[in-house]
Amino acid sequence: MKKFKNVTFFVLFAIIIALNCEITGVSALEAGPFEEINIFKIIGKRLDSGGFFLQRQADEAAEPEAEPEPEIITTTATISAVGDLMVHTWQMNDAYDKETGEYDFSNDFEMITKYLEPSDFRIGNLETVFGGKEIGYSDFPMFNTPDSFGQAIADAGFDLLTTANNHSLDKKEAGLLRTLDILDQLGIDHVGTYRSREERDNFVIKDINGINVAFLSYTYGTNGLPVPNGKDYLINLMNRDLIRSDLEAVKALNPDVIVVMPHMGNEYELKPKQVFIDWIDHMVECGADIVLASHPHVLQPMEIREHVDENGESRKVFVAYSLGNFISSQRTVPRDAGIIINFTLSKTGDEKCEIEKVEFIPTWVQFTNQSGQDYVRVLGVADALKQYENGVENQLRPKDITRLKAVHKFTTDIYIPGGVPDEEMQEIYTFYSRPVEESDAE
Repeated sequence: MKKFKNVTFFVLFAIIIALNCEITGVSALEAGPFEEINIFKIIGKRLDSGGFFLQRQADEAAEPEAEPEPEIITTTATISAVGDLMVHTWQMNDAYDKETGEYDFSNDFEMITKYLEPSDFRIGNLETVFGGKEIGYSDFPMFNTPDSFGQAIADAGFDLLTTANNHSLDKKEAGLLRTLDILDQLGIDHVGTYRSREERDNFVIKDINGINVAFLSYTYGTNGLPVPNGKDYLINLMNRDLIRSDLEAVKALNPDVIVVMPHMGNEYELKPKQVFIDWIDHMVECGADIVLASHPHVLQPMEIREHVDENGESRKVFVAYSLGNFISSQRTVPRDAGIIINFTLSKTGDEKCEIEKVEFIPTWVQFTNQSGQDYVRVLGVADALKQYENGVENQLRPKDITRLKAVHKFTTDIYIPGGVPDEEMQEIYTFYSRPVEESDAE
């Protein structure tokens, strides 16, 4: 029994020496014969501190875990924009069903929906009104179009239309208001014409994939048709003070991007006059990030600008001086040529939104089928030519093929330096891509 006690004593003694040496920084082997080891002092320290092992565990448990870095998310949104959506008599003749007495415009966009579907949002210029069957359908100079054209626009995927243009009052106030009612029924947002001042001042801001985009629209005039007294809210007429105050009010709502769609320019001119460039300068200075103009009925240049605001911050701005006709019965060259513009926006975390890419798709309005009948629809230029070359029956005549190739040359000559030869033809072209170094820098 005595022997067991001795062994126990020496084991405990060895443990205490090891613990003491850990504290003093001296190993058990290094401890010299004259270094005093106070067993009771060591035990007292351990008891006072709650025990060496328990203390170490408590210290480790008390250490706060490092919080994970927040994930930085980049959000993108692609918006497709087209020019004038018009209906003339030839289109109504094509759409009319004698058996039902109704109009069906469903084939107008059937060949280009594949270009619109991938986008997150689609916009255009509605240059007609839905005044109702009772007052009679008509085209230039006082348009009134069957409601079913609106249905075709909705079926093609359009989300928002600008309704401020020189034909907004073609069927007076009643026609303007009924147009808004039809668009509401179809689920299509609209800017530029309004039922009340309250509606006018309630700016349209759409959340597109987490990117907030504001839309505004103005027109140079209404073909001399007067706006009813006391109802200037019915339509946004271009006025520098109005544009400035509107954009200031919109900026206070903190959208990521502001899109302005002015209806202005000289008809059929291939380049904008300085007066219209000045108008766009004013819109950009007031805060517009993207300006998409219409009215000339022909394509005009587009550009990316580097704009420096009053606070010294710079931003990229995209301007299209005229998107041309998207669909109409205007046949004089080049009024049958149009484009679909796709601009992709990107936003990383809390950083400002950027224009990441701008693409365009050349389009052409077919007017007649192989039998010589009215057959009005929008075609993607390269797609239509490819189908024809592959033997796909698409109701195109040899003269249409010649015109499609001419439209391709005309369009690419405007937007791509040096143009694009037929053998290098593509369905979609890149007009602008944000430089890689800019993306990396952020």
